[in-house]
Amino acid sequence: MPQSGLGMCCRASAYDDVLVRRTVTWYLLLGGRHIDGAHLYLNHRAVGQGIRDAMERGVRREDIFVTTKLFPTTYGYNSTLSTVPTFLDELGLSYVDLVLMHAPISALSRECRRAGMSSQQCLRGTWLALSELRERGVTRNVGVSNFEVSHLKEMQAFSEDGGLAPIAVNQFQWNVFSSPGAQAIYDHCVESGIAITAYYSLGSSFQRAEVEAVETLREIAAKHDQPISAIMLRWSLQKGVAVIPGSGNPEHMKQNLNAYSFTLDEADMEMIDELRHDAKAQKLYRVA
Repeated sequence: MPQSGLGMCCRASAYDDVLVRRTVTWYLLLGGRHIDGAHLYLNHRAVGQGIRDAMERGVRREDIFVTTKLFPTTYGYNSTLSTVPTFLDELGLSYVDLVLMHAPISALSRECRRAGMSSQQCLRGTWLALSELRERGVTRNVGVSNFEVSHLKEMQAFSEDGGLAPIAVNQFQWNVFSSPGAQAIYDHCVESGIAITAYYSLGSSFQRAEVEAVETLREIAAKHDQPISAIMLRWSLQKGVAVIPGSGNPEHMKQNLNAYSFTLDEADMEMIDELRHDAKAQKLYRVA
């Protein structure tokens, strides 16, 4: 999975089919190779059109990593088996590289309710179906999103005790101001060999002005002659975390991909690490 990706959610340009198609094509032609989407975002078809446009211009499908997500309303063994293949039809692809369970169950799906299942039974049935879809080649990998440590341990037990697919990825909110809870998820994933994808790696949209005001980040950005956004992305990359900042602007895409062009030294990393212990900086962290 490429560490630098493009998130296809949560901005105006992610909900207009023409803009989505152009955004994906631009990103792939600029050298990006990781597209992060979800059934919930309602833009699968436009994302797929953008991928095919780029392929017609020479980008190889095998070099593109496509992620999508299964929403909890369609959890359950049978529902998962029937729903995920429709993603391929919508995207116009023969396989996807990664399917994530979009979130832990907050309310049981129709299938699980009708069968009188517990949350644990519903989760296990969903994971069993995803494991089978992985074996069939519908998806190359399976993982989770927004799962906390307790949820991860439960899913890991399914994999270990039932011989099901391992958790390839956990996607959750992560940035330089992340809470102790997010740090605990990060630590567990690292210890368990679960890859991490961070969303809001630059902070949510209403944090941006405050982020720009953090003196530590401003000093490090000046030292490397880089925008603060690049510093934040580079910090995550050096932590081994994949990032998926969203943008419909090709210039911003170039800036985000440019995070590979420099390296933060040990002192830089330590200074940024300390931000999570800075009371003033911690006020910037909000669960979006």
